[in-house]
Amino acid sequence: MPEIQPDHFARQYPNKHNPPKYKYVLAPSNFFAIVGGIFASLSSVSAKLAVDQRTSIATEALQKLLPTASSQLLSMATRGLMLAGIGACNFFMWLFFTKALRYGDSTPRVMLLQTVSNFVVTALCGVYLFGDALSMQWWCGASLIAVGLVLLNSEKHAGHDSESPENAPEINRYKGQRKNGESTESKKDK
Repeated sequence: MPEIQPDHFARQYPNKHNPPKYKYVLAPSNFFAIVGGIFASLSSVSAKLAVDQRTSIATEALQKLLPTASSQLLSMATRGLMLAGIGACNFFMWLFFTKALRYGDSTPRVMLLQTVSNFVVTALCGVYLFGDALSMQWWCGASLIAVGLVLLNSEKHAGHDSESPENAPEINRYKGQRKNGESTESKKDK
């Protein structure tokens, strides 16, 4: 198994071992997770616009700007742009999600922030762009998912070391013992 390398960014970016100087500074992992959630919801919006009647409104607006182009061509181009938007938003969602995981010290926290930001932006887009009415069932479902993620994130197991760059020497030593056939118990007996 490859060794975890100490990270020179660990000293640069705030994390649990390097707290920010100012309390209002958003940790990079939190920022990347929130931006990833926004891109995830924009991907859903692009998908809905690609197959929705509202795309015809955009096509009509383009028809006024480009009167010589055929409406069928503009409709296909608009839908093509929306489909390309799905791919682009998914790309950026995964990019920011992996960055958040890279700089974060807790995978559940990254998942929590990304999911909650995705829900919030999706709800806002649904209400303001599509005129959706959010039912009590939607709010209950979103709340249950958020509560579940909070419970997952509430407390790490006692004595569990994360595989963060700060713990790299200890983890590599443990992996070396396992590779050489030594167990941690036989090491204690010696």
